[in-house]
Amino acid sequence: MALRLVGIGGLGKMLGPSATHLRDGGVARYLRMLDRGTKDEYRDQCRKAWHEHGTKLVPSFAELIGDGDFDGVVICAGKNGDDYKIIKELVLSNKIKSKFILHLSTVSCDFVRATAEFCKKHTVHYVNYPLTGGAKGAASAKMLVLASGDEVFYQRLLPMLQLIGVPKYFGENAANAAAVKLIGHVLVFHGLLGISLAAVLHQSIFQYDSLNEKQIEFFDFLNNGAGGTRQWDVTLRQALQNNNWQDGFLLKHAVIDAIYTAQLLVENNIPGLLILPLMEVTLLFSYLLNQPQSDTLATSAVADLISRAPQELPDSFIKKNISLDINLCIKNCVLSLPDQIRQTLMLDVMY
Repeated sequence: MALRLVGIGGLGKMLGPSATHLRDGGVARYLRMLDRGTKDEYRDQCRKAWHEHGTKLVPSFAELIGDGDFDGVVICAGKNGDDYKIIKELVLSNKIKSKFILHLSTVSCDFVRATAEFCKKHTVHYVNYPLTGGAKGAASAKMLVLASGDEVFYQRLLPMLQLIGVPKYFGENAANAAAVKLIGHVLVFHGLLGISLAAVLHQSIFQYDSLNEKQIEFFDFLNNGAGGTRQWDVTLRQALQNNNWQDGFLLKHAVIDAIYTAQLLVENNIPGLLILPLMEVTLLFSYLLNQPQSDTLATSAVADLISRAPQELPDSFIKKNISLDINLCIKNCVLSLPDQIRQTLMLDVMY
């Protein structure tokens, strides 16, 4: 029997393509999807795809839940601070008892543990299956779907998950999938720093006036060596080719994931001094986010910043906030963020 679902986040880049991947509805059907009314070309395309799937677009939680004629709620929305409000409102409405929440957002491990316990008390089954692979992976159904928690429940969802991406199960611990996503971010952020520094060094040695598309052939070659990183292919290469520092993993999301990753490293007793490079990347993100018109910048902008900014500007910002006391360093990073991002971050999760 097909899963009957309602969803939040279906006009976004990660959940939106499910309208196409699940179009025949044989495995899972979205009955209703929240639509807050924001207009742009991509969202309008999603709206059309959901209509073709047979989904009703509704403007409120009350209409989304309706009379409870569904099996579960799928949420792919934001970070801790965003999704905390959504989940708390849904659960305390007492209208989703004995149903499930499939949470696809990237959040902290603390968030998953606290939310799983909160939902259990209210007889709602909660799992966090974060997604990784970006908008292209979601569109091609090749994104990774990281799963953990109740294995019987995972097997129930598996036919649907296999249509929207490439799922893999990581054990009974509810927070394992969130941890796997953050392990991946250890690779992402160190790879980003490495390729950014390499590109700027190459620019200096070969005397280019700025980072530019002439560097692509060089790094296409060099990236096949032992120091290769996917951050060249999926991040910096695209930026150089198009002279566009806005496409890709947005800074306002990346900086939060970087802090969740640092928090997880600390919790698992990784020596603080070894976490400092990640904190430097996080502070570069924060520096950029404190500049005008930074809301649409992607992580590739770090390379552009290192290349063009007077050295003393990012240096002084990092020196002001870096600390050998890693907990103080994380605190400083959080305090350096714009207010709206800091509220979305929400490191301490208590229901």
